[in-house]
Amino acid sequence: MVWGGISTRLRTPLYHVVGNLTGVRYQNEILQPLVVPALQAVGPRAILQDDNAPPHRSAVVNTFIRQARINRILWPANSPDLNPIEHMWDELCRRVQQHHPPPANLGQLLQWLRSCLFCVACL
Repeated sequence: MVWGGISTRLRTPLYHVVGNLTGVRYQNEILQPLVVPALQAVGPRAILQDDNAPPHRSAVVNTFIRQARINRILWPANSPDLNPIEHMWDELCRRVQQHHPPPANLGQLLQWLRSCLFCVACL
């Protein structure tokens, strides 16, 4: 699994999630090092939009979001059509399927995803 964030002004680095993503891991590995700096770069009116996955809505994450004073959009669960990053993941998946030759291993796939994610011509 990979995680990435987008806004009108920037993209976060692509993060490879190894194993199960818990609320604690989401906070320590994604929110603190990737999301908070991205939100700060966007400015005080930045709003976090997630997809209501259990780690995103865990008690530890909700506490962190409140303490960090992060604005979070509230929206219904199971509404991927409302989340613009879902369209990017779909496009990235299509490009992986069309890539020739296909990546031979996980390392090659991650390298290709990271280069493609930041390639203006790809997105």
